[in-house]
Amino acid sequence: MLGIFIIISLGTALIVQSIHQMIFIRQVKSISQGLAELRSNERFFLHVSTRSTVLNELAEQVNLIGDHIQSLNQRTKRLEKVQRQVMTHIAHDLRTPLTSLSGYAELLKNKVDLSHEEMTKYADIIFLKSQNMTRIIRDFFEWARLEADDVKMNFQKVNMVKKVEEVLLSFLQDFNHLGVEPILDLPKSPLWAWADPASIERILSNLITNSLRYGADGGKHGIRMWSKEGRVWIEIWDSGQGILPENIPFVFERLYKGKRHYGSSSGSGLGLSITKKLIEKHHGEIFVHSVPFEKTSFTFYI
Repeated sequence: MLGIFIIISLGTALIVQSIHQMIFIRQVKSISQGLAELRSNERFFLHVSTRSTVLNELAEQVNLIGDHIQSLNQRTKRLEKVQRQVMTHIAHDLRTPLTSLSGYAELLKNKVDLSHEEMTKYADIIFLKSQNMTRIIRDFFEWARLEADDVKMNFQKVNMVKKVEEVLLSFLQDFNHLGVEPILDLPKSPLWAWADPASIERILSNLITNSLRYGADGGKHGIRMWSKEGRVWIEIWDSGQGILPENIPFVFERLYKGKRHYGSSSGSGLGLSITKKLIEKHHGEIFVHSVPFEKTSFTFYI
């Protein structure tokens, strides 16, 4: 009887061991298949139900690698799309200023009877147009970096009242040229925000430039700041020509050619699009309200 019991026990043990081996082999094959799918860039999730800690940990690591590769693939596709957009838009937007630049350069080259005043005039035009082209290219690449999520933000505690005053100071000559003094409604004590200083300067500069460029005919410009529910709010406004109601939903679109947003040939048409993206990087929003020759305002919070 003892011999029969030993034989049965050994047979049972061999059967159990064989079953475990089959399960182990099947799970290893599952991991191998997952790695093959990973190699072919297909989306997959590897699930292994086993008591083997080693296999479970291996499956978990394979899944993490798969998620990382999928993320890299998505980023690569996004970058390729942005690259195509940038090249297309640069080629389109530089065509006109390049043609104009070439025309004035040809005049200087071929007209031998130009007076000193005419030569100086054409040289100044060429210089201004080349500066404009530089701004266009700079804006395009800044927009592309934001679109590709390739901008590193240096968040820190920023005194927003002081930052507005600093940016306004850089526009002093522009306001003097227009013969206007901005109407300021700023808190007397600091308002602090967790922000990237360079981005805040860019946001404010873009909105003030937009106001001066398209709202100068109204004769009034202003900036207001306040705090609400832990957020810092800033309104930049003017009393100029305003924006037509049907154009308001599109003012932040790249190169939208509404009358106010694209009313000048001196910009890239990207300023407001860049502004919106930078504000969103601060988890904020921007809003537009316009009553022509009464008040047109861009209001944002961070």
